[in-house]
Amino acid sequence: MGGVRSEQVRVMFLYWGRRGLSRFALGVARAALESKSLSASISVSRQNESFPAFEDLGEAVVPVDTFSSNLGALLQTWRIPLIRRRLMRHIAEHRPRVAVELMPHVWSSFVAPVIKGAGVRYVAIIHDASAHPGDYRSALVEWLTRRTLFQADLILTLSGTVASRIETSGLVPHNKIYPLFHPDLDFGCRCALDPPQPGEPMRLAFFGRIMPYKGLPLFLDMADELRGQGIAVEVGVFGEGDLGASRARLKAMGAEVINRWLTEAEIGTLLPRFHAIVLSHIEASQSGVAAVAFGAGLPVIATPVGGIIEQVQDGITGVLAARADATALAEAAKRLRSDPGLYRQICQNLVTLNRERSMTRFVEECVSHALLAG
Repeated sequence: MGGVRSEQVRVMFLYWGRRGLSRFALGVARAALESKSLSASISVSRQNESFPAFEDLGEAVVPVDTFSSNLGALLQTWRIPLIRRRLMRHIAEHRPRVAVELMPHVWSSFVAPVIKGAGVRYVAIIHDASAHPGDYRSALVEWLTRRTLFQADLILTLSGTVASRIETSGLVPHNKIYPLFHPDLDFGCRCALDPPQPGEPMRLAFFGRIMPYKGLPLFLDMADELRGQGIAVEVGVFGEGDLGASRARLKAMGAEVINRWLTEAEIGTLLPRFHAIVLSHIEASQSGVAAVAFGAGLPVIATPVGGIIEQVQDGITGVLAARADATALAEAAKRLRSDPGLYRQICQNLVTLNRERSMTRFVEECVSHALLAG
């Protein structure tokens, strides 16, 4: 990175996942590279679904080979020494002051000692304090995640809820944990929708990986409740996962369903077709789906659970139900449906207040905490 000014902070980000957090990692990398105060690089797995997009970042990318299947996590461990040597060369050449792991990988705890041994501060962003209900996490993965917690010089979270849960667990001293926020995620679309017009159905979407804690049955109960009150509603469910007993209900409701992993292009096309995204969670850390909706300027209707109450500000960026049940969620949807002024104001707020949720601000605070906190 020739020509870097001496006052720039050298920082390295790491994300070795295959999918799920790619847009987040790309956003971080782009914001860091655009910053005049940073000299940034990012290590990414060649097996990542969006690796060609990372390659567009040029010399800032430090590619490594990981694996392309769950079984590969065990069978490809011979690559760990190669990754360690690759990072050692990069650190020796570029001398970053801090390395920020955007989401710990199952191999992270085997590589972190190399980073720390080179005198680089190792910071981990932890998205969940523990497995969600219905979200299977093996004992080995749990153990490896805890190793990362112990090794990190600093833990950053995307909500106060997760920070509090980690502190309560006693795994990490409280002075090593700092909550930030979940930045907006941009999939290249900007929703400029008007509220539902008289006689027009309200189009509501359930979006993201389908897991029990995300409350798909609650979403369908809400839709039934609204229809039972004579309110026209069209629903869509989009994401991979087991639909279970909800499959028959969705068919009977005439819902639009895409039950698989969606590409980024599909997401960008999908969002503008709906009036709101519904988060019918029964438990949560924070929501990447809310960040996607906000990035597109789309209001969110949500249950008041976990870190969602930190993300969705009632009447400002969306509407919060009074409780995590179908009746309360339906009432929240009705409030948005029946008040065009509220709907337009929320849409406007999502645009005018986006600096508070921006990736630029997130990177600034991330690096500031990484350097100074603790």
